[in-house]
Amino acid sequence: MLRARGTWIWRAEAILLAILAFLYPSVGLSQQDGAPAAGEVQANEAAPKLTGVRLRVPLPIKGTVDTDVKQSLQKLLSRLTDKDPRPVVILELEGKPNGQTRGSEFERSLALARFLTSKEATRLKTVAFLKGPIEGHAVLIPLACEQIVMHPDAQLGNAGIDEPIISDTMRRAYQEIAGFRCVLPPELALGMLDPALEIYRVNGRRFVDGTEYARMKADGEVATSDKLNAQGQLLLLTANQLRQDLQLISHVTEDTRQLATLLGIPENQLTQDIALDREWKAAQFRMDGEISNRMVQRTALSIQDAVSQGTNFVLIDLKSPGGDPVACENMINFLLGLPDSVHTVALITDEATSNASLIAMACDEIAIAPNASLGGPGSYAYTDQGRRDLEKYLATISPEAGRSWSVWGAMNDPNLEVFRYQRPGTTLTKYLSVAEAEKLPNADQWQQGELITQAGIPLQLTGKQALDWSIADSDASSITDITRRYGLPDELEEPKQNWAHQFVEILASPSLAFFCLFIGVIAMISEFKAPGIGVPGFVAALCFGLFFWSRFLNGTAGWLEAMLFVGGIVFILMEVLVLPGFGIFGLGGGLMVITAVVLAMQTFIWPTTDYELEQVPYSLASILVLFSAFIAALVFAKHILPRTPYLNESILEAPDEETMEEIRRRETIVDLTHLIGTTGQAVTMLRPGGKAKIGHEIVNVTSDGDVIQPGDKVEVVEVRGNYAIVRRKV
Repeated sequence: MLRARGTWIWRAEAILLAILAFLYPSVGLSQQDGAPAAGEVQANEAAPKLTGVRLRVPLPIKGTVDTDVKQSLQKLLSRLTDKDPRPVVILELEGKPNGQTRGSEFERSLALARFLTSKEATRLKTVAFLKGPIEGHAVLIPLACEQIVMHPDAQLGNAGIDEPIISDTMRRAYQEIAGFRCVLPPELALGMLDPALEIYRVNGRRFVDGTEYARMKADGEVATSDKLNAQGQLLLLTANQLRQDLQLISHVTEDTRQLATLLGIPENQLTQDIALDREWKAAQFRMDGEISNRMVQRTALSIQDAVSQGTNFVLIDLKSPGGDPVACENMINFLLGLPDSVHTVALITDEATSNASLIAMACDEIAIAPNASLGGPGSYAYTDQGRRDLEKYLATISPEAGRSWSVWGAMNDPNLEVFRYQRPGTTLTKYLSVAEAEKLPNADQWQQGELITQAGIPLQLTGKQALDWSIADSDASSITDITRRYGLPDELEEPKQNWAHQFVEILASPSLAFFCLFIGVIAMISEFKAPGIGVPGFVAALCFGLFFWSRFLNGTAGWLEAMLFVGGIVFILMEVLVLPGFGIFGLGGGLMVITAVVLAMQTFIWPTTDYELEQVPYSLASILVLFSAFIAALVFAKHILPRTPYLNESILEAPDEETMEEIRRRETIVDLTHLIGTTGQAVTMLRPGGKAKIGHEIVNVTSDGDVIQPGDKVEVVEVRGNYAIVRRKV
């Protein structure tokens, strides 16, 4: 008996040890991770960390809109596992004024609404975000969502505006969809559909039609009441009415950034629009090296050409230490100006430092490798004024980019302080400057935390930090990671430049600019030397036009430089042909020409940074080209042009000694010395040569410097051969 008892005890101990061995890893892991306190558990349960995506619903709902939206949602559902939390899907419906979004088909709108209320879609938390007036049967979509959020200018109603007759089928459908979610009471939905109904709010929170209202009033059940619409008029409610008066919708907000905050979703998770997940046509573009106007021009032209051919997925492989600030700003503006149907992804596998990081900010999605560098010191450092201008610019584009601007500003401004802000009771965290934090909606609900920047050092993040802080959107170490995530081919097409792009590339090269400048100056001086032919003048105009066009394509020249150059040429011509004097117009015109050429070679007036100092040699080279061309033109005009067929006939070549002696001998035949000291009247304008009547004679005269108008009195001061030198008689 004792032996049997000992055997059972041994077996029980063995079973107990096995149970402890099985439970030990779980216990160990719990101890290692640290069991949360009771208060922490409650806080986490009160504010779960949600994930979210956006889905634009095109209006009106007709054609294949309903099936396209369902396919996008089904693809999202296929990616979810049983352990994943319910993602928030924000269905964006943007109505336009003047009824442009009416015309939604009842059957298709109802089919989409029933899918949103189906068992399959319960894995998603659906939120309708309404912008502008939402009318017609598109009203069924927000009725089918779990939550409605509206823009301040949005309206909801007029559901039956496209229907001449409201059928019982339509009434039952609206009751079914509205009754399933109960976001808006079915009575309100019917009031939006059927103009024959009058809708009343009774006793604060109850909504009834006219028949029920009459019964309640007769029974004495009505304490307070409001009539929401008159008979024959469809119900149309504004965001303010639904939120403040009726208290039926959860929030009123202006954009998706504020909406993300209100819903407790990290805003970077709302950058991807899953509606674009249907049919991808992708292309890859590289931005490798210092950012320059030439690189931006080439990339922008290639992207624009690809988008015009149907590309809707643009992958920018960004590897740059920064560069020209004007070029970076041009690239940002270009990316933000692309159609909403084009999804842009910035891939950073190495570095995007200095202002190159701002190009990533302008993309819809930022994919970064964990060891990559984002922001921090690079090729360009902004001046104090440049930093202030940059922060104003980033604050302006921040709503369009859908990102907070403070971190991106700190990546280029070592003096900008950025703090960690948290919303108590939630898991929401933002990294903001004080200036941006003060402009947050419900700014008093955000608590300032630790300073994340260091004074005097631009903020630089690793890829892992950027992902942890929700600055970047996804982890990708190569292009393959992007293609697999979106179901794209392993090798993306990299568009090749066509002949037009190659021609622009040649025009934008500095060597061609210098060549055009050199030939233009030679041709211009040749035209002055041989007036009337026109060929050198035409060549000069062509060369100068190409020069400024190339600089314009390179982003360094504009109307100011062109106007300075043209003005300088005009002043030089005035000095040579119209107002010969002390050279003020000629000197000023020459300075204007030099200034225009120098400014056309750079984007700054005076260098203040290392990057700008590197551009100075190009500006100095342009001045050297000008002087070299001037000297070459003089040599050409003196030694080559006189021996050139056809052109030599138009040149006034200086006479040799024998010819000069003969000219002097012939001039002595006419003696005008008796006219010295006498006065007369100018017959023609003297500038400086012309004719004057001295006594009874009309002789050839030359002014001593001033331009003399016809009829002015003149005095002969000197005689040279057969013409006299005159001066205006005062």
